[in-house]
Amino acid sequence: MIRIKSLVAASALAVVALASGVASAADVSKVETLSLVSGTKFFGHDFDVAAVGDTFVDRYNFSTVGDVTLGAIVSAFTNPALHDAISISNFQVYNSAGFALIGDQLATGAADVWSAASTGAFGAGNYYVLVTGSLLSTAATSYAGTLNITPVPEPETYAMLAVGLGLIGFAGRRRNQKAKKLG
Repeated sequence: MIRIKSLVAASALAVVALASGVASAADVSKVETLSLVSGTKFFGHDFDVAAVGDTFVDRYNFSTVGDVTLGAIVSAFTNPALHDAISISNFQVYNSAGFALIGDQLATGAADVWSAASTGAFGAGNYYVLVTGSLLSTAATSYAGTLNITPVPEPETYAMLAVGLGLIGFAGRRRNQKAKKLG
């Protein structure tokens, strides 16, 4: 009877130890605010200690002032000896209203590369880049990205440019006419 109790207790401990030893996927996401109004900003995530199956949904917040165009790229390169250590599954840019600029996957495998670019102007406001993926190895890995924001000139800027070019043309024509009279 004591042997049966000991056997049951040992079996129960073995099941508990086995269950606690099974690794479950962890969320290793991060949120970061990028201080950028225009120009280029780099972002990324280093995974020094990770488990196979860990997932991430990284969010990079930024704001714009005035109309801008956006261009962004994110890439992860894996040491060929490690095969695939990271998989980026989605890349998008959102505004506060939930509009999404959906990224295009350019490469997958040993190099995951995604890009997104606006075809029109984005207005002033708060935005965020979302990078989603999972880790396929326990090896240290990372991804890196670049966000490029370019201000779109206001219509008044184009009007001032046209007036300036007109004045330069008028001055040049006047100089040519004066030279012909003297010549």
